[in-house]
Amino acid sequence: MGWENGQRVPVRDAREMEERPRPERTALVMVRRLVGLMLADSNPALGVECMALVTGIGYEGASMAEIARRHGVTRAAVSKRCVDLCDSFGIPPVRAMRPEKNRERCREARFQSLTEQ
Repeated sequence: MGWENGQRVPVRDAREMEERPRPERTALVMVRRLVGLMLADSNPALGVECMALVTGIGYEGASMAEIARRHGVTRAAVSKRCVDLCDSFGIPPVRAMRPEKNRERCREARFQSLTEQ
């Protein structure tokens, strides 16, 4: 996701819609998307660390809570960024992330606790 007029929008290029993209085009599109996300990021260092987590690049076993502490944000904020990155790049969730089914259950439980108050 990127930012446009103060709103999050999908980062896509018309060339991504090719039926059978060439490998070099696919790599260029991914690099363009990554650079666009990092440029639009209000905390690029956190974005890079989240990208390292979701891709397994340089992962040193730091938990989302540790990453959050280093950057002065909540663990939920780190999780949200990681989920957004996985969605944007079609990366399956890594071990450090909750599966989609568990995230949905947490969302439902949170909603139910708020409506009961």
